[in-house]
Amino acid sequence: MDIRSIELNRGWGLFGRGWKNFIADPLTWVLAVVVFFLISLVLNLIPLLGGVVVAVISPALMAGLLKIAHEVEQGRRVTVGHLFQPIQDQHRRVPLLLLGLVALLATVFMAVVTAVFIGSALQVGAVNEPVPFPLAGIGFFGMFVIFLMYLVVFALLAFSIPLVYFGGVELGDAVVASIRGTVTNLGPLVIFSLIYFVLAFFAMLPFGLGFLVLGPVVVAALYGAYSEIFPISAEPEFIESEKA
Repeated sequence: MDIRSIELNRGWGLFGRGWKNFIADPLTWVLAVVVFFLISLVLNLIPLLGGVVVAVISPALMAGLLKIAHEVEQGRRVTVGHLFQPIQDQHRRVPLLLLGLVALLATVFMAVVTAVFIGSALQVGAVNEPVPFPLAGIGFFGMFVIFLMYLVVFALLAFSIPLVYFGGVELGDAVVASIRGTVTNLGPLVIFSLIYFVLAFFAMLPFGLGFLVLGPVVVAALYGAYSEIFPISAEPEFIESEKA
């Protein structure tokens, strides 16, 4: 599979592409993100099982958001119903759910490692002086390890979801291609991620309401990154499967 190398400045340029996508239909975008959030919230109310279900179906719902980004860029009308199209697709539903299992395992691993670093920071704080914000006490190495884990999860999932859904690529091939695409474009994608973390900090300040805008912009930007990095055009196959 051919993989393009994008320019370093696309690390921030992708946000411009995502913003243009968002303002083309902000109402549908906001409603889709709210529905996504409500589904996650309700399922997480179910002890133990709810969190697992959320993790497993999240790639399929993410594919639905990417579908909205795709339709907007094609100048087509979008609705919140597009969010559920991937999970209704009998050909792509299973591999997307399997990606959810990958996401679940990765999330558990990240949570364990992060807990170790935070636990160490709190222990040091108890001996010396209290740490008001646990992440502030884990040090540069801890932050680097956490960011590195984030990049690994990003590499596994960021492009494998659209490759499976839009391109109909086999699950294993999609994951390998996603990793290759991330490594090939590590510079701009690291810049993209760092900018996202800064924006996410400010998005959280007004009770997290900023994510109603930042969420759609980032999803649309990720779709832009996918379409720029992977030269394969899945549009004919995608439309064909919808008609069937």
